[in-house]
Amino acid sequence: MCCNGIIVIFALLIGFAAIVYLLYQTYSYIKCGCGKYGPFVSSYGKIKEDMIEEARAVLKKAKHKMKVTDLGCGSGALLLPLAKEFPEHEFIGYEWDIVPLTMGKIKAAGLKNITFIKGDYMKQDYKDMDLIMCYVLKVTGEPLGKILADNIKESCVVISEMFPLGHLEETKQIESSIYGVPEKIFVYKKPKAEKRTSKQKTTPKQTSVKSKKAEVKKTKTSDQTKVKAKSSAKGIKKTTKGEKNVKKK
Repeated sequence: MCCNGIIVIFALLIGFAAIVYLLYQTYSYIKCGCGKYGPFVSSYGKIKEDMIEEARAVLKKAKHKMKVTDLGCGSGALLLPLAKEFPEHEFIGYEWDIVPLTMGKIKAAGLKNITFIKGDYMKQDYKDMDLIMCYVLKVTGEPLGKILADNIKESCVVISEMFPLGHLEETKQIESSIYGVPEKIFVYKKPKAEKRTSKQKTTPKQTSVKSKKAEVKKTKTSDQTKVKAKSSAKGIKKTTKGEKNVKKK
């Protein structure tokens, strides 16, 4: 009876914890604007290890102190292992949700090279960052990519878990998985200035050239029509004069 009672109490505690977690996820989802920012879901499984491995490869090649940030860092699942392994580099995590952020601060106690900041990662300045990691929703990928493309420096590396980002130049895709479910990791860099300016400037120029050509064509066709009309009018006049002369004779 004693063992059965302990098992029942343990099962009730697990059920209660699951209910609390689901309620918190619902509250978090509503609070973030129904998906504008992702609710707290920690990186886990193989994709977490692959993300850390890709970041590790970048940090190992570093010839100077690097600034690393995680956008939507949660409780620091990606940042903490790297901060412990590379004490010479600086790590910054941005998270809007105070609960996982507090968990991350507690876990990072004693580490001097990591900082957790409560804030909107869409409104931060990334011009000094050398490595950016993110685990954001699909709806955020396009606007975030544009912000990064406009702000990051040429040497900065961006690693996105699961969701692609817009406007950046993709350097590779890494095949990964979450407990057997296939997923991808996307690696980016800043797009070349020539490509960005060409996309912005060529279209209006081409449009103006096309419009000018169209205008020239229109004027040519109108001129040709006028000439044909005049020639046909002259022909009619000649035939009428010829008919009059015949009648007189």
